Amino acid sequence: MPGSISTTVPTPSEASSDQVNILLVDDSPEKLLAQESILADLGQNLVKVSSGAEALRRLLKEDFAVILLDVNMPHMDGYEVAELIRQRPAYERVPIIFVTSYSNTETDVSRGYALGAVDYITTPIVAQVLRSKVSVFVELAKHRRSLARQAESLATMNQELIRRAEALAQANSELQAFSYSIAHDLRAPLRAMEGLLTALIEDHIKEMSPDGHTYAERISKAARRLDRMIQELLHYSRISLAEMEFKPVRVDAVLTEALAHFEQTLKDNNATVKVKPSHATVLANYTLLQQVVANLLSNAIKFAAPGRPPVVHIWCESLPHTVKLWVEDNGIGIEPSHHERIFRVFERLHGPDDYEGTGIGLAVVQKAVARLEGKVGIAPNEPHGTRFYVELKKAQPM
Repeated sequence: MPGSISTTVPTPSEASSDQVNILLVDDSPEKLLAQESILADLGQNLVKVSSGAEALRRLLKEDFAVILLDVNMPHMDGYEVAELIRQRPAYERVPIIFVTSYSNTETDVSRGYALGAVDYITTPIVAQVLRSKVSVFVELAKHRRSLARQAESLATMNQELIRRAEALAQANSELQAFSYSIAHDLRAPLRAMEGLLTALIEDHIKEMSPDGHTYAERISKAARRLDRMIQELLHYSRISLAEMEFKPVRVDAVLTEALAHFEQTLKDNNATVKVKPSHATVLANYTLLQQVVANLLSNAIKFAAPGRPPVVHIWCESLPHTVKLWVEDNGIGIEPSHHERIFRVFERLHGPDDYEGTGIGLAVVQKAVARLEGKVGIAPNEPHGTRFYVELKKAQPM
């Protein structure tokens, strides 16, 4: 537009990333200069234009913390400019302060506020008042910019975390599939070795020296133990890879089936299992929960104290949203410093000659409970023995 002036006034801090833009719109160069001198101390980027059309063009290119808009301008007055600004969604929240040298009627003021004005200032301008009003919107703009940067940074970090989680899940899945494949493939040559060793002992036992016979038996025992380890490792891998379906499960039904399975083991070990009646129902996978109970029961019987028949107590504790299944024994116990360690794969606190086992049983328990979205842990049990708990989500009674 002929005669229009567009000026960007740099300040010493223009390069600062914390600087915001302030748009000054007035057809009077003297008024623009006065506003510039008042606001220069704020240290922000002051953009001066002398027409509404130029103001709209600048809004297409830059963001502004606040607009000081003269009401009485030729060709397009301040109200018309404000109305056009508000028609663009990107600018509808930009604060507008109307500047006028005329006494405003109530109708004019109402019209201004209806167009989104946040305030009116009349000339002659009181420097302290103008500076104070504008500084409020400058700080608000800086705060919004800071929040936007933080949100952007958090979004970037979140995307990176998602990417890493997906990569980790993929790597974990591949590792589990690999361990399953390796364990499965190891069983074939191991079974062949056991078969050949059995044949060797049966066909050539008379030709063997006592030491040779002892060595062969030790090899056979080690092969059987390795086979059990591979089988349990396969089972551990299956837990990680299996599809999981949750249904309401009666805990007493799981316990009854587990005890029936251990009936002969209980007789062989002169063990007693005391189950407190309960109608607790949990949200779980029946087969997986049965494996958890079986492993804890096997553990309780296996690690009996010398000269003391195993006695196992099992009960349920009902909590507001969960059920705790407790398995308590009177065995050799576990030192508190080892409570986390025993849930690791192949972790043993005793030698294989003292207590049989592969060191995978409790790792299977922890993995299974994790798949059931529950918790497993150990509570102190004085003066001896161990007290395990499994906490699962409560389901509606069946």
